[in-house]
Amino acid sequence: MKNRRPLSILTQALLLLALVSAVAYAATGTANLTANTMRYDPESGEIRVQGDVHLSRSDCELFGDTGLGNANGRDFEVQGNVRGTFIDDGNSVDIVCAFIRLSNEQTTPVRRMITASGDVVLTRNEDRITASYLSWSMDREDYTARGDVIGNFERYYIDTDELVRVGDDFSARNVRRYEDHERTMSLQADRVNGRLSSGRVAELIADGNVVVDSPDETGKMARVTGNRGVYSFARGTIVISGNAIVEQDARRLHAGNIVYHLDSGRVEALDRPSLEIEIELEE
Repeated sequence: MKNRRPLSILTQALLLLALVSAVAYAATGTANLTANTMRYDPESGEIRVQGDVHLSRSDCELFGDTGLGNANGRDFEVQGNVRGTFIDDGNSVDIVCAFIRLSNEQTTPVRRMITASGDVVLTRNEDRITASYLSWSMDREDYTARGDVIGNFERYYIDTDELVRVGDDFSARNVRRYEDHERTMSLQADRVNGRLSSGRVAELIADGNVVVDSPDETGKMARVTGNRGVYSFARGTIVISGNAIVEQDARRLHAGNIVYHLDSGRVEALDRPSLEIEIELEE
């Protein structure tokens, strides 16, 4: 094990003073930084740490291979085998990634931001997000995840290229699979916009190549396709419009609009419906 190299008292004081601001957290308190080597440039204000980097303070615990910060108080970066724990509104947020940046957005009040990249895994209570890139606002329920995003939440699951949440609203692009854990339904679409309420998806609008799979009350699967889908948790329905088709067994129903009731499998076909039934003829 390598020995931690001691610094002069003046350098330690400058490092600590710079670090308290450079870790990008505005809350009062003390910070402790340890590493195998530390370098501080008083002219540029740059702080470099390397080897077994450990940053600790009341609202975060962060580990990695190397670190870089500046006395301007805006950013602090850790790279290589990064793992950290952050306190967000009393909840513990765990992150594993290759690179992370802690920063303050110059707003009033100041917003604490985490930007992570490289096989990112974020866990918060029952929620888990994996992605290539993740930006998270620690003072709000705001985040942007990109690159093979898997969001496994308490009440829903999503596999997509990009997932963005701002407050209670969220959007996703190129949704390969969305599953609602409370309504037995899965969906895929080019684009999705939704609204959350108490952790559940209350409303969802899907656009482009919409495909919905859901069983009826007997367990038989039905597939509904169209150009647009509007889901309502309160009504327990998804309304498909634009070349809407529902398929089940050997039946195919076409209509301008189809209302599918998720709990019962009941179908309402509107705007010139037509029904196709495959009949096997005996020879």
